[in-house]
Amino acid sequence: MTRVASRFPLARAFHLSVAALAAAALAGPPAATAQLTEQIPDDIWETFRWRSIGPVNMGGRVTDVEGLPSPSKTFYVAAAAGGIWKTTNNGITFRSIFSDPRVASMGDIAIAPTDPSQIWAGTGEEDSRNSISPGGGIFKSADGGDSWEFKGLRETQVIGRVVVHPLDPDIVFVAALGHIWGSNPERGLYRTTDGGDSWELVKFISDKAGFVDVAFRPDDPNTLFAASWERVRGPWFLNSGGPGSALWKSGDGGNTWTEVTGNGFPTAMKGRIGIAISESDPDVMYAMVEAEEEEAEAGEGEGVGEGAERGEAAEAG
Repeated sequence: MTRVASRFPLARAFHLSVAALAAAALAGPPAATAQLTEQIPDDIWETFRWRSIGPVNMGGRVTDVEGLPSPSKTFYVAAAAGGIWKTTNNGITFRSIFSDPRVASMGDIAIAPTDPSQIWAGTGEEDSRNSISPGGGIFKSADGGDSWEFKGLRETQVIGRVVVHPLDPDIVFVAALGHIWGSNPERGLYRTTDGGDSWELVKFISDKAGFVDVAFRPDDPNTLFAASWERVRGPWFLNSGGPGSALWKSGDGGNTWTEVTGNGFPTAMKGRIGIAISESDPDVMYAMVEAEEEEAEAGEGEGVGEGAERGEAAEAG
């Protein structure tokens, strides 16, 4: 999922495009559809069409979209260089809810599963383009985005993923990628157990490799997976990959981590890794892995670069 600045007027600031799926028509009275228990036939789904719900101007990059469970009509959109926007009417209108003067670039947003009014904003776009701008740490809202409190991690600059514990909203993990244009030690996988008042670096790889993704196993929050990524961004190049790129697993709530290797997972030099665990069947996990071909050998100091991207399905365990 892909993720202008506050100095622009509001009318010109909203440069993102959001598409919504709308039904052409569904017959039957509201009472019947509300109590529908049978599977909807495939030919009904074929009548669904995408339509643009605005804005009409050319959009910029969107780094994340998060919504409240149905029947809510509220969702949030994080822009790569335009803060956060909120709609309460299924995208008919939006309003800007994040306009901190220090940062406009967003990396990821997360809603606490047990407290929908608690929103976390990890700043700094994680897609390593040559036009990205750094973030300024992580922010927290306790009122659905009406106000925000700075919660630290400023020097991480880029936050790829924020996840909130499914049962305890005070436990949050942050995958911090680190500085865009150079190395720095303030990168890695962070955890708070007190709602952001303090942070612990639970996994550090190197000053060149940060973390870009992290996920809880849906039925066991003590089990987590996280992806580290070593990359160097320059004005005219991106070296993606290196010994610091790997998939990691924890079975004790993030206290200790072991690298996932073998059993079909790529063994060659890896780059960026994206992960997703099935909600309906947590034993199924998907990993999109940027990796060199297994038979290829990387030159010393070289990253994956143009290496192949592989989608791997595995047992989440």
